[in-house]
Amino acid sequence: MNELPLPKESHLKPFPFVAPHRVLAWGVWVGIFLVAYNYFSRGGGAAREALGEPRFFIPFVVTVFLTLFAFFYWRIRRWLTTYNQAIAFFSAGDEQEASRRFEEAARRATQGAQRTVSVAMMGQCELAQGNTGRALELFGSAERSGKLRGSVPAMYKWMPNLIAIVRFAEGDLASARAWLEEGRKRNSDLPPIYALLPEVALLCRDGNPAAAVSTLDARAGEADSLVGRDARRLKLLRAFALDALDPVSHATAIDASLASMQPVRPGDFELLSARWPELQAFIERRGLSRAA
Repeated sequence: MNELPLPKESHLKPFPFVAPHRVLAWGVWVGIFLVAYNYFSRGGGAAREALGEPRFFIPFVVTVFLTLFAFFYWRIRRWLTTYNQAIAFFSAGDEQEASRRFEEAARRATQGAQRTVSVAMMGQCELAQGNTGRALELFGSAERSGKLRGSVPAMYKWMPNLIAIVRFAEGDLASARAWLEEGRKRNSDLPPIYALLPEVALLCRDGNPAAAVSTLDARAGEADSLVGRDARRLKLLRAFALDALDPVSHATAIDASLASMQPVRPGDFELLSARWPELQAFIERRGLSRAA
């Protein structure tokens, strides 16, 4: 598999292991511990004399602790609020605004897992809009961070399938197959989320429409779970595969599949057809070129 690129923006790159705010926080905690230890331990008379009576020292320590706790709680709440706003826009189909909110969430992240999830979701938004180069950078950041495996195992397992879609759209079929295989290795007992679209597309691209239709029939539940553009793209591929098998005998099924795609939105099919002349010709022949 080819090396994945990274975004140029620092707030979209993997979270640094040694972050300034983390060093500062640990420094404060260690400082409080050492002072408290000296205060209460034997031989801590000098510290007690320097800091004064307990009625001054203890409130001071409590105040510092509560201040730090409130600060980090506030930062986590800022990230969570922005992330939930992004999810709401993404669910409503407004990928452009969702991408902007996910980027803001990545900027506000205080932990590596928070940034990685935000960046991965931003990548999905960019992919939905057909911005494959940008999506690949964001997925590359999520992959290289190493945070998904332990923090969000489900996302770790289906990330290779999203990368496979991007590689397919860019015309790198060998890389798309390699990432699909990586997705199978990670899949374990989870459903192969996001794998169906690149698998069916590759079967069609390889000139095996019968296998593509059989795969769609065998995994109808997985196909039905997809919504939005991915669902419409699968229906387009079904119609394309049936047309490649026999456009006459499958005419009714082809028309039904195309009709079920409505309403079609601009940019729905460009992701698949940009480097696939046969699919582009089918789209034009069926009068779908405006939506593509």
